[in-house]
Amino acid sequence: MMREQGGLFGVSRLVLCTALALFLMAAGRRDACGAGEDSAPLTPPSSDSGSETLPVMTDEDLLASLDLDTPGMEKVKAAAATGDMTAVKAAYLDYRRTACPVRWHYQPLYGTWLTDPPVLPTSAPKEAAATDDPAADEILAHHLYDSIYGGEHKIIDMGKDFNWTYNPRAPSDPAFSTEFTHNVGRMDYWRILATAYWKTLDEKYAAGWVSQMEDFVSKNPPPVVPPADPLHPYEENLLWRTLEVAIRMNNSWPNAYFHFLNSPSFTPDAQWIYLRSVYDHAVVLQRGLENSARSGNHVTTECSGLYTVGALFPEFRKAEKWRRIALDRESVEIGRMVLPDGFESELTPGYHYGAIHGFLGVYDLAKLNHLPIPPNFKEKLLSMYRALVLVMDPSGNTVPTNDSWGTVNARVIAKEGLKLVGDDPLLAWAASDGKEGTPPPTSTMLPYAGFYAMRGGWQPNDLFLFFRAGPIGTSHQHQEKLEVVLAAWGRTILFDPGAYQYDSSDWRRFTLGTASHNTIIVDGKWQYEDEGWAGSHQITEPVHNPWATTPIFDYVSGTYDAGYRQNEFGVPKGKSWNSWVGPFDKTVTHTRRVLFLKPDYALILDTLDGTGHHTFDAHFNMDAPGATVDPATQAVFSKSEDNIHIALYPLDRDNLAVDVVQGQKDPLLGWFPMQHRAIPTARFRKVQDAPAIFATFLYPYRGDAPTFAATPLAIAGDGLWATTLQTSSEHAEVVMAKDNVSHKIDFHSEWAGNVKAQAALLILRKPVAGNTLCFGGRNVGAYQDQTLAFSSLSPLSLAWIEDHGRFLFFNAENDARTITFTAPFVQEVSLPPGEWREVSQEGTVPATAPEPFAPLPP
Repeated sequence: MMREQGGLFGVSRLVLCTALALFLMAAGRRDACGAGEDSAPLTPPSSDSGSETLPVMTDEDLLASLDLDTPGMEKVKAAAATGDMTAVKAAYLDYRRTACPVRWHYQPLYGTWLTDPPVLPTSAPKEAAATDDPAADEILAHHLYDSIYGGEHKIIDMGKDFNWTYNPRAPSDPAFSTEFTHNVGRMDYWRILATAYWKTLDEKYAAGWVSQMEDFVSKNPPPVVPPADPLHPYEENLLWRTLEVAIRMNNSWPNAYFHFLNSPSFTPDAQWIYLRSVYDHAVVLQRGLENSARSGNHVTTECSGLYTVGALFPEFRKAEKWRRIALDRESVEIGRMVLPDGFESELTPGYHYGAIHGFLGVYDLAKLNHLPIPPNFKEKLLSMYRALVLVMDPSGNTVPTNDSWGTVNARVIAKEGLKLVGDDPLLAWAASDGKEGTPPPTSTMLPYAGFYAMRGGWQPNDLFLFFRAGPIGTSHQHQEKLEVVLAAWGRTILFDPGAYQYDSSDWRRFTLGTASHNTIIVDGKWQYEDEGWAGSHQITEPVHNPWATTPIFDYVSGTYDAGYRQNEFGVPKGKSWNSWVGPFDKTVTHTRRVLFLKPDYALILDTLDGTGHHTFDAHFNMDAPGATVDPATQAVFSKSEDNIHIALYPLDRDNLAVDVVQGQKDPLLGWFPMQHRAIPTARFRKVQDAPAIFATFLYPYRGDAPTFAATPLAIAGDGLWATTLQTSSEHAEVVMAKDNVSHKIDFHSEWAGNVKAQAALLILRKPVAGNTLCFGGRNVGAYQDQTLAFSSLSPLSLAWIEDHGRFLFFNAENDARTITFTAPFVQEVSLPPGEWREVSQEGTVPATAPEPFAPLPP
């Protein structure tokens, strides 16, 4: 599993130049690195790597690694013939500055491209825009800003002699994380030095970078090979783990190189040291990629790093080989990591975006340097950009499922995708906030990821309901199957906790586990689906969950049957994040059905099938300062200062106990873990023999609590669950089949009279104002009420409206369906998919349906 924390030391969590993605955080914050209210920096002991390493290349070895017949290197070849290494180094630096044809993402300071006009506009300044940079000054003093430990120690003093392996927390501390050292080794803080140099043109920043680069190379030679663990190469070496090696090569090192290339401080000797280390990095990356069983974002980033070396240093004899190895492996990985629906197999939006940049880095650098590009790259990258749009909320943000560091804004990223493909109607729509392009349906799903995004509309206030009912993913997994996330008025109300620091604390364990997500635990045990190793759990088939989306309702159902197990809190240091104890219980299967009654609220029906006596807890984690329970109805109401709330109404109250847990420490419950912020968790509990059932109505609102009532609906037929609902805007009757298959349904409706149907789901909705009746169903084979009767040989999901004697039908299937009407007229019609049609004795015509239910008010 990838243990990659976000940005460290005043940099971004989202490594944009082909590195893995995390999320923007504290980029270049001067107050974080400056003096003032902060205490004195923590100071490390002396450095001692203590690991077995490879022999250092001699100058002659490095010279032999270069193809001296490379065009432009004539002076290097001539100097080599004399045996004068001083002249060789000087000639080589001159080649890199004046004759090397490679392109990076901007033009070097004082440099010019060899083409006119240049491929890219210059990014370098012509004159200084400032005289100093306090943040960069702190880095020169070896004071690095810490974002790994939550900013508790803002300034970390790495020592006068720069201890590259220093960690301010002891390994015995549960909050200790090797990510601190990993992030030191990524050196993205060099970006601050590079920016300061271009801003001030002060040579002290170039000299400081050269000093740090040379210090790292001298103290941290590459590790011995072969790797101890072929699935996690060099994992034991915190500074030479292949992920850090790759990030250095495709981001921080070339970024600094092209900022400082023409600096007087970057001497021929410094260039030679840099070149030797780049070669070592490429060797480590090549060896790490030798195991074809490895997969995931580590591998794609390693490919990007190796390709970057081969593209930026074509004079290496192995440059073409490195590029070929990287491209061949990237082609394999983009095929097996990018699912047919476009989502990356880790099913983690942040790492999905990181994977995009692992592939995009190779794609962009190849285009920039006129190198061949695999034919499947563009198509696969387009599908990845589109997938984020399909699961975003109306504001453009994705849900941070699995180990996702915050949200990813798909509208912003769509602009980047458009630059790649030139034109795509979906990305154009997302990037322009709906002013251009073609929108997707209001509700969408990804069949391989098992992500379902249900929306009341695309306006910022509209309700958004996310349901995860797919596989666990190939890495960065959380035990969160069947969770729901809800947002309204542009704010998340029921949340997913996202990621937590990669440490051994109970906070990390809680974040990974089921209790911190909006789903169900059994006997205090969490879902237990073995994570495997990175690259396992490959996803080869779509999920087969029942799914229907119409303008009246959305419906989806998913099942978790992989079992439950106890997770141990407070385990000694050295155990896994997830320390599982006790027996593995597979006696219970959880099925969750989500019915979104567009556009305002949702009904969730949970069934726990199996055997034995259990304690079932359904959790709903609310992003609010507090919540209360109404003892009469057992409903839970969140309370928030911004006046945006949610009411959770339990509809099946047999054996039900309800409480709100907030800030509980043993075990953790009622927390937004990354922020260490106490939040209310509504806990609906039933202690009984299986099977058990929970039915919960999710009603977001502003201001005073809404009007709501529910009563069981008398219905004939086995295996059915039915209720009536009354809200401030409508009356409704809902019938669901517990097994998701079609049943005979027979009940008396207050508005439609005696209803007989063959269906798996049936809904009748009547707005408070007017006489319009709205119907919906899934797997409907036949329907009859006091006015209407029809049947279909091929059962279908559909919606229909009775409006002042008119009958309007919406076919929610992907193909046309034939329906035979016997009342109030006799007619056989074909309904095309995805559009409203008015049906009458004369046949069908296109129609515009009324909108009887108003969207959420501003």
